[in-house]
Amino acid sequence: MVEKECGVKVTGIILAGGRSNRMGRNKALLELGGLSLIERVARVMDGVCAEIIIAGGRQEDLGGLGYPIVQDIHPGCGPLSGLHAGLTAAGCQYSFVSACDTPFLSQGLIRRLVARAEGFDAAILKHGEYFEPLTSVYGKGFIPAAEECIKRGVYKVTAALELVRWQAVSIESDEIIDLHKILFNINTPQDYKDAKEIKNKTGPC
Repeated sequence: MVEKECGVKVTGIILAGGRSNRMGRNKALLELGGLSLIERVARVMDGVCAEIIIAGGRQEDLGGLGYPIVQDIHPGCGPLSGLHAGLTAAGCQYSFVSACDTPFLSQGLIRRLVARAEGFDAAILKHGEYFEPLTSVYGKGFIPAAEECIKRGVYKVTAALELVRWQAVSIESDEIIDLHKILFNINTPQDYKDAKEIKNKTGPC
């Protein structure tokens, strides 16, 4: 548990509310290595998170996974509304957030981000020059900021960050964490094909 390593209990929030238009079918249910993509994400989170919440998605598709599914309180606002709903439902002060289509997520990355979150409303992963707000840690203090942005009709997660105390957490790949692999996400049939090739080359992961 993360609590034992850095003194913080954390909720895992899986964002599963996307329409998967480019894929043509529900990305969360695509199979990779004997598990669906969302099951792969949940399995990694389960090793370090006190609870797991699925934000978005249909009960008939994802209910069998055994995790609570929460729907957007403010529908139609993109990932920000899913993040808002997940944080609102979370039982822990801090939550690690990931999309359902990142099949190579790492417990080591989660631990490093959570360890840097205390005292902030968000700890945002930075890889090189790029921020990864959908693979980051958020506190309950982010909820009012998300609500304010949604009220304004501004749906970018980064816009809500301007209203809270947050810090960038710069992490580069090393012998434990391969960020290029971890941040690989599946949006298209070609991405799915590439993910299968990565899985075959790297073995159990």
